[in-house]
Amino acid sequence: MKIYHYTKCNRLDSIFNDGYIATEMKRTLNSAPKHTDNVWLTEKLQYPKTALPHLSMFAETSLLLHITNKHVHVDLDKIGAVFGSFYRFGFDSADTRFKKWWFCEERKAKRQDDDWIRMESIANKVGDDARTFWIAENDVLLENFSLEEHIDGGWKTILTNTSLSNLSSNEQDVIAKLKEISYQKCVEFNIPIFKPLPIAA
Repeated sequence: MKIYHYTKCNRLDSIFNDGYIATEMKRTLNSAPKHTDNVWLTEKLQYPKTALPHLSMFAETSLLLHITNKHVHVDLDKIGAVFGSFYRFGFDSADTRFKKWWFCEERKAKRQDDDWIRMESIANKVGDDARTFWIAENDVLLENFSLEEHIDGGWKTILTNTSLSNLSSNEQDVIAKLKEISYQKCVEFNIPIFKPLPIAA
């Protein structure tokens, strides 16, 4: 089965520069406290509502709106035309780097955490379904992955069966172009370039 890590255009440059998808506490602009430090993935084929950027010019990016109305349509192409496309990295769920969130020890440790219970409840209310979540405890190296871009109402494959350790010249060109697009969007909208947080001594 395929599982996906969904992301936004502005993150691609740093992901490819680093060579991995970082755990959530390493690459963040959000000062809010984190309850976990994983890479999150899902079986769902739709962009998670809980992962949408909150953009005031697009009402459908408000999580509260989705909590109160289950039928709000999110036009990823419309938002992507302004801020850059949406992407998803795909991996095989049989890859031992990943574990099903619903059954893992990390979730068991959170079962009495009121804040986490509320977060899972919100995910379920907006249709993200916590039972479809997967995690990686560590940074996910870009090995054995696919990459898709949301275009014209669907997901278009850009890279398949790809590993940064063994790139063809065509794959190198595709990644270089994606990094440039990502960097330019960050500059255009004054979005900080994501950098991993320094490791404490």
